[in-house]
This record gives sequence, C-alpha cells and structure tokens, in this order.
Amino acid sequence: MDVSIAGAGCSLMDYLFTGIEFAGPAFDRYRSRTPGDGGLVPGNLVFTEGLERFAGRPYEEVLTEITGGAAPASRNLGGPSVVALVHAAQLLQPAGVPVSFFGVRGDDGPGKELATIVSRTPLHWDHYLQEPGETPFTHALSDPTWANGTGERSFVNSPGVAADYRAADIHRSFYDHPIVALGGTALVPALHAELNVPVHRAHRDGALTIVNTVYDFLNESRAPDRPWPLGDSDVTYPATDLLVVDAEEARRLSGSDTPERAAERFVDRGVGAVVITRGAEDVFAVARGDRFVPLEPRWFPVSERVTAELRNGGGARGDTTGCGDNFVGGILYALAEQMRSGERRMDLFHAIAWGVASGGYACFSLGGTMIEQHRGDKLTAITDYVRDYRIQLGAATGDA
Repeated sequence: MDVSIAGAGCSLMDYLFTGIEFAGPAFDRYRSRTPGDGGLVPGNLVFTEGLERFAGRPYEEVLTEITGGAAPASRNLGGPSVVALVHAAQLLQPAGVPVSFFGVRGDDGPGKELATIVSRTPLHWDHYLQEPGETPFTHALSDPTWANGTGERSFVNSPGVAADYRAADIHRSFYDHPIVALGGTALVPALHAELNVPVHRAHRDGALTIVNTVYDFLNESRAPDRPWPLGDSDVTYPATDLLVVDAEEARRLSGSDTPERAAERFVDRGVGAVVITRGAEDVFAVARGDRFVPLEPRWFPVSERVTAELRNGGGARGDTTGCGDNFVGGILYALAEQMRSGERRMDLFHAIAWGVASGGYACFSLGGTMIEQHRGDKLTAITDYVRDYRIQLGAATGDA
C-alpha cells in the first residue's frame, strides 16, 4: 500500500555545549532546589524565562558563567519532532516513502540556517512555516562524565515563534497521511494545550498515531504536584496508538512511580502501545491496542555493540544529544516498512530493534541530525546494528 508519514511539533536550532560539570560550582548555583522552580535539572528542560526568574539575572549571564564563555561545540537542527522525522526520511528514502514536517521557524539568521540544513535532507518541508520573530532554540549543556560516564544533558529552551503555533496552523493535508506523529509539543505551548485536536482527528480518519513527548516545563512549573496533561488527556490518550516517553516524562504524565505502573496507567486510559526509554538503560514496552500485535510488558536491553564501541573507541564518540529523537525515528521507519509490506497489525518488538539501533548509532555524532554523504548511508549502517541487536535479543530471550 502507499505509505507516507506526516509529523508536527518541535523544531529548533540546537546548540551543544560540551564539557559542562554538573557537579561543579557554576552549574550547582543554578540547579533546581524544588520541582518546577525554574532551576537546571540534569536530563530535563527549563525555559529561559523560568531560569531567569530562578537566577535573578539575564540568561546570557547565566550561560556565560556555566560555560566559561565558551562557544557551542556544534549547532544543528534539533527538536523531538523534526529530528525523528529527518532520521525516518533518511532510512525510508531508498524505498521512496515520503516524510513531511509541519512546523514553524523564525525569519532571523537561525531560521535561515535551519532551512539550509533541512534542504540537505530528504524531509519534505513545504509546510515548515516561516514567521516574523525569533527561531526557537535549545542550549544543550552536556556533561559526558555524568551517570558513571554514560553522559547526560541539561536543556534550556526558548520557544520563540513556536509559542503561538496552534492546531489550526497545521495544514489540512497533514491528515491525508496513514502515519501521523506529534513530537515534543511541550516546546510548542499553544499546540500542546490542544494536542487532543490533531491526534483525535488523525485517529478518527484512520491514521496510525504516534505521540513522543519531551519534558513539560510549563505544566511542571504550574502544578508540580499534579500529573501533566496532554491537551485534553481524556481525548488524547484513547486516540494515541503509540506513546513514546522517557522514564521521567512517564512518571509525571501518569502519576506512577515505575515504568511498569506508568505503562499500565497509559494502557488503562486507552493508549494502544507504550514505549518508555531510560537513556543508556533498558527500554520498557507493552502493546495491547488493535493496531499492534500483542506484546506483553517486557524490558528490552540497550545495544551491546553500541555500548562496547563507545567504551572501546570502535565508533567515533559524539554525544547523547538527539539519541531519543533518533530512537523515535527508527521506530517510525520500522512501522512504515511494516505498513508498506501490507501488515495489518504492527509488530512493536521489531520496531523497537530499529529504535534501539538508531538511538545508539546517534551517539557516534555530535548533535541529533546527521547529514548523509550518500543516500542510504544510514540505512546500510543501522541495518547492521539491527542485525546484531536481534542476535543479542535471541541470545538473551530466545524470541528474536
């Protein structure tokens, strides 16, 4: 069957600052003391406005103190929606499967730079709107020594023109695609507040709907004692075929304290399948919806090959920025391939293999978006990692 993917949500200019010491005095001075206070949190995100209130001084001064005035190590296309879609588009390009992004950027220099980067990828971006104002950005502060050497990042975001991008701004052609993905909408606040609208409409029209989240600083700061909403959650959850979250987002969205309980809560509220990531640790997943082959709750290990290459220098060491987004892109690729081959129900088990391999492979480059030198480069490389990962799963479980 004809298959295509449309995605909407967060896109931004990603600036990576490396060598930050989360245990050092400069970072610790601006580290969160209570949930939602606007201070920095390893692994999580705050908005520049909230950090300025916490610090009592302009963000530019805070950044200079933490980084020692160093320039970013890299600048790249970022955002949980667009990065996942670019990766899926690169993997799907040899098969001729189109992937489209719907979003917004500013008319400033970074906005033009984003357009240049996107133009070097196979992503369709006719509906990547340019509006007067500041392009959204995220500063990723990276400490490669954190978490016993696996590394971690702390994020500071400015929504820019994305603050006012709404469901009504998504072109109607978005709903013509058989796979629809909404990503990182907490960084697109107006859209996030009404996330139920596009998810419900796409689901009603028969699309396979995927929602992947990002740390919701606004709702955390508004009500740190209550679970985060996803628009009208009572509408969003039943219309979501696959929900991809990290462990902290799962905890705050569900109000449950373990991945197992969080996944059970999401399924009880109508979500068809759930994947919960934990950085460099195992992934938890379950599938019970009509669109998926049933998958009993289980843990998936990270890729032993990627871990070994990072430890032994077998792969060029990059950083963990964008690993989660590429994980989602790998899953999108696998679901599209299954749909293209005529599968009526999606196999999450094998989709996660592509997600794990894709997320791990992203550690070998700086920033989340890797530009291919030749069409199919990523597909060839990651296919090899998927093969090894399936062997790893077979050795561990006997059911790869």
